[in-house]
Parts: sequence; C-alpha cells; structure tokens
Amino acid sequence: MTIDWHEAAVELKRDVREHDGFLTMQRDTLRERFGVGRLTEGNTHDLLATLREHEMIVFPHPYVQGTSLRVYDVETEIGKIALAVVYPQEVPETALVDAANLHNRAIDGRRRRSVCVPWLSALDVFLQFVIGRTAEDWEDLDDGRHPRQLVEGLGASLELPADIVHATETLRMAGAVWACRPRVLQWEATPPALAAILVEAARKQKYIFDGMLRDAAKHLLGGAEIPSRDVDLGRLGLRYRREAQGDI
Repeated sequence: MTIDWHEAAVELKRDVREHDGFLTMQRDTLRERFGVGRLTEGNTHDLLATLREHEMIVFPHPYVQGTSLRVYDVETEIGKIALAVVYPQEVPETALVDAANLHNRAIDGRRRRSVCVPWLSALDVFLQFVIGRTAEDWEDLDDGRHPRQLVEGLGASLELPADIVHATETLRMAGAVWACRPRVLQWEATPPALAAILVEAARKQKYIFDGMLRDAAKHLLGGAEIPSRDVDLGRLGLRYRREAQGDI
C-alpha cells in the first residue's frame, strides 16, 4: 500500500509536538513511516522537502550520516534553535541569543533568595529607584533590565496604582524624600561625649525621615492605611548587599 507522504508528515509532526518539539528515531524508522524501501540521494531529497513543507527538519542528513537522527518542529522553540544551528548562513542567530539569555536568567533566578522587608521599607527602595538612584544597601542582579522595568515591578509589588508609578508628582516626592534621607555619620575615634551627641542627632534625623516616608506613603495610597505586610524584594531580583558579603 502506498503511503501518502503528506499524511505521514502530519502524523510525524504530531508525534514531534508531543515530545516538546523534537523526536529521536532510527533512520530506518523514518524510512518505514514514509513507506520508502531504500533511501537514495534522490528520494531523501524529496522526503526532506516534504518535511520542510510541514515545518520540520532532520539532522543529521538521513542519506549521509549515521543510523540515528532527530526530527525537529521548527515552529517550536527547540526547533528554532536547531534551525539556527544547522543553517547558520541562512538563519539569523536570534533563537540562539534568546536561548542563551533564557539560560542566564535561569541561573540568576537560582541565585536569588527571598528577601522580605516591611512594606514601608520597600517603598523607600522604590522611591530611590524612581529618581534614578541605586538604593542604599541593595543591588540589582538583572544587569540587562531597564531601570523603568524595576520601578514598575516594585510598584506592582507595593500594589501602587499604575498611573502614579511614573507620574511627575511621584518623581518630585521621591526627590524630596531623598533630600531628607539620614546621612551615614562617621564617628570613629570621636570623644565619647561628642559621640553621644552624634548618636542622638542621628536618632532624631531618622525619626523625622520615617515620618516623612509615612506621609509620602499615605499620599501615594490616597489616604488609605499603610499596609502591614512584607514585600519580597529578593524575588524581584534585588539582593541585600550585606547578604552578598556574607554579613547576614
């Protein structure tokens, strides 16, 4: 009985899809599925052409090399990668770049740890990034991310209204909060009496700053109560610098 190659290709494509876009088989299995008695250079060319009509490729070439081969569905991600590998002169490297970036993001994801902070502390980090500052004590693990994306991610985690994340008023508020941020004081080798004064001054400055941060939060929330929950900055790709240094 003569086998219709197009029907056989449809069935093969279904099997390839069921195996996530690629299927390893013996060369004789491929030959039998298409009712070919013996692979020749001519009928192999026609067979590969039929597979390409159905968006599939085979590697290695069934007529030239080996007894095992793989069939790829080039409409799947793995198939696009195979296509770029097999035909470097015809196919751009886009699929390879995407695969490499995906791998790197997966590696970065494994490096990330859950780092939960109070909502108000997360807002402080958000406001620092809003004005283009690198948040004190935090680093972004995603070097390829645009700062705007991080700001939007932080805003979503804080559940802030989307229309105020990039609003001019939010930018101005972030600048005002930054201006009141307590500065790191250095008092090593300072006489005890003076050191006590500096400690008290720092405490008062922190109290004023915390109050301003709460006022900014209430304004951004439209007067709603400040959430008492934590926000996981680690899952957003941020890492606490002291953790990276092994201090905590």
